[in-house]
Amino acid sequence: MGIGPGWPQPSAWWNCRRVIVLFLAVLLLSACSPPNQANQKKAAELSQEIKALKAQIAAMQNKLDKLQGGQQAILALMKQPAPAPPAQALPTPGVQVIPAPPALSPLTVGQLLASKDRYLGARVTVKGVVGPVLMHHQSFMLQSPQGMVEVLFGNLADPKTIQTLTNTPMENKTVTVTGVVTLSPAQGAGAQLQVRAEAVQF
Repeated sequence: MGIGPGWPQPSAWWNCRRVIVLFLAVLLLSACSPPNQANQKKAAELSQEIKALKAQIAAMQNKLDKLQGGQQAILALMKQPAPAPPAQALPTPGVQVIPAPPALSPLTVGQLLASKDRYLGARVTVKGVVGPVLMHHQSFMLQSPQGMVEVLFGNLADPKTIQTLTNTPMENKTVTVTGVVTLSPAQGAGAQLQVRAEAVQF
């Protein structure tokens, strides 16, 4: 069957079809390119947001770990038993303890001797230089130009202090003694002022 004069020749027809196909391909490519770029941009933004959220979560987890560590430390401190109060020497039976008058600093041996009636039976703190040490009495003398006061340390609550006072040469050392003021058993003018030590500081 022949081809009429109004129809294009086969070679021209195929060339026309190729042009149409190429044109449609270009249209499809141009239509598809912008959405792909938009999707890639959105994906990049989402990736950045996810990274930021991960960083925030990590920071919050770090703060939470620190808070939990602080709470555990507080709970551990609360579970620890309270420290026992320091042991205090019991007053000597038969001796009435009178509160000492307030003093800004320890008494000297001379002040204690000058006001012995005022301080007799009171708890005082006196500072002085150690004189003779009487091992058989577990005592030593605090000396001054006005006289001496005997310090009895055998009833101290701390055995280490008693051992130090017994085994260490103490003469001419300055010490501070806290205790109750009493008189020795001797009667009359021969009675010796004593301090029954509750604490001795070197």
